[in-house]
Amino acid sequence: MNHGDDLAGTIQERVRQALAENAALKIFAGRTKSFLGRQHDGIPLDLSALTGIISYEPNELVLVARSGTKLNDIEALCRSENQYFAFEPPAWGAAATIGGTVACNLSGPRRFKMGALRDHLLGAELIDGHGERIRTGGKVVKNVTGYDLSKVLAGSFGTLGVLTEVCLKVWPRPETQATLFIHGLTPAAALARLLDWAARPLQITGLVCDADRLAARVEGPAAAVRTQLAKLCEGETAESEVIEEAESYAFWRRWRELEWLTPAEGQQRWRFSGPPTKMVQLMEALEAEGLSHWGLDWAGGLLWALLPATAQASGLHSTAASHQALGWRFAANEHDEHNEDAFTPLNAGEARMNQMLKRSLDPQGIFNPGKMYA
Repeated sequence: MNHGDDLAGTIQERVRQALAENAALKIFAGRTKSFLGRQHDGIPLDLSALTGIISYEPNELVLVARSGTKLNDIEALCRSENQYFAFEPPAWGAAATIGGTVACNLSGPRRFKMGALRDHLLGAELIDGHGERIRTGGKVVKNVTGYDLSKVLAGSFGTLGVLTEVCLKVWPRPETQATLFIHGLTPAAALARLLDWAARPLQITGLVCDADRLAARVEGPAAAVRTQLAKLCEGETAESEVIEEAESYAFWRRWRELEWLTPAEGQQRWRFSGPPTKMVQLMEALEAEGLSHWGLDWAGGLLWALLPATAQASGLHSTAASHQALGWRFAANEHDEHNEDAFTPLNAGEARMNQMLKRSLDPQGIFNPGKMYA
């Protein structure tokens, strides 16, 4: 038995002890995502020592790692083989781990083109609420009948079990990239441009805009990137500019890591996801709540927003729901007492499905209880 297996066995015993004592567990590793979701209590269960690449097969485009492995270390290994995670996960800190990234289902600007993290999750190992180590995906030892468990674990925030291993698909890294900026568009005009460009058969892998400019990232062979940028610029009357690879990479890193959207004193940060065609109307509705700074990502499918700290979460969730969107309040820190309504409430059908899944995998409710919903 290697060190990783031995540590996973120790964690399994911790879970079994918690089950015997009917004690809640508070699961974490790098703590770069601890501010997400609601506050909750529990005995600390630290997975940060559960590290290491179990296997990496560049020719097969598959990587398996323990959940406490740092995201930066995995991405560095992939770069050495000229590969990457196409879902472009944000880190939000050097201590970010692959397990926390999967648990929060975090995807960056490429999501509209390449899919969400859960679309790249091939399998996982977890310790469930019966104290058993189970696998889902390619090498299934045991599964939960009726569920695509890998997909469900992504975005479960540790409420269904202790994630110990993940298996992810990697992709060949594009040869180069460049970004086109268009200035001076109204929100409605920018959104129309995002929708138009997203539908084109081009290798556009990033489409975002804020009050100042629209940005379109094109990736691929250098000659193809130049040709596609020229197509995007045909007939363009607004002010435009192109930045090349190094500058382009820096811009998208800053955007992905939310360095451009830091709340000041008296502000709160929100994320709204929904139909791109509804986003301008949602922005207009949020202006009545004091919207001060915004940005559209995912070709219009994601709205980032800074709002006054005094804006009531319940009202913002209602506004989101009325525009077919889901809201997500980003707490100031993990001790933020105002994050009880972090997520837009589920509808009745979704709530029943979640409860069924929770009862199946965590019947005693010991894993991160209350992290997502009361």
